[in-house]
Amino acid sequence: MNKKTQNELGNIRTKKKNDPAVNLYILLDQTDGIVTSAVELEIKHLKMTQPQVRVLTMLSRQDDPATLEELANWTLKEFNSVSTLINRMEKKGLVKKIKKNGDLKTYVGLTGKGSDLYHNHVTERSIHLIFDKLSAEEKKQLNSILKKVRDTTRDILGLDYRPPFLP
Repeated sequence: MNKKTQNELGNIRTKKKNDPAVNLYILLDQTDGIVTSAVELEIKHLKMTQPQVRVLTMLSRQDDPATLEELANWTLKEFNSVSTLINRMEKKGLVKKIKKNGDLKTYVGLTGKGSDLYHNHVTERSIHLIFDKLSAEEKKQLNSILKKVRDTTRDILGLDYRPPFLP
């Protein structure tokens, strides 16, 4: 590699290294990874995975069963992946599939076993230990910022786009 090319690459490297957006992404990625590791360690004794806990969390917050599409949208996973996950959870007795008359969609609801497991055994202690270090104002600010980042990303990816001709 010639001297000019080396200098150009050095300049690009320096620019990328000092890019605030890239550095924020790296920090967010590291934070996500380490918080996820803490939660996975906490739920390991329950013989559950993080995606399973996410589904239990969502269903426990809903008044009505959720569709597979809603679960896929909420978890940002492919429909087939969510369907496979739900099938595994159904075999464990944690969720049940529900069909409504005249509706082709499959709905998913918590079973008594799933509700008991989530409410009485998934403590979320690791999450509290981590986020309790933030003041109420910091939590509010972080919540606002993360929602803005999430919503902007969903918009860029067109995840919420619905053609105007659909009901």
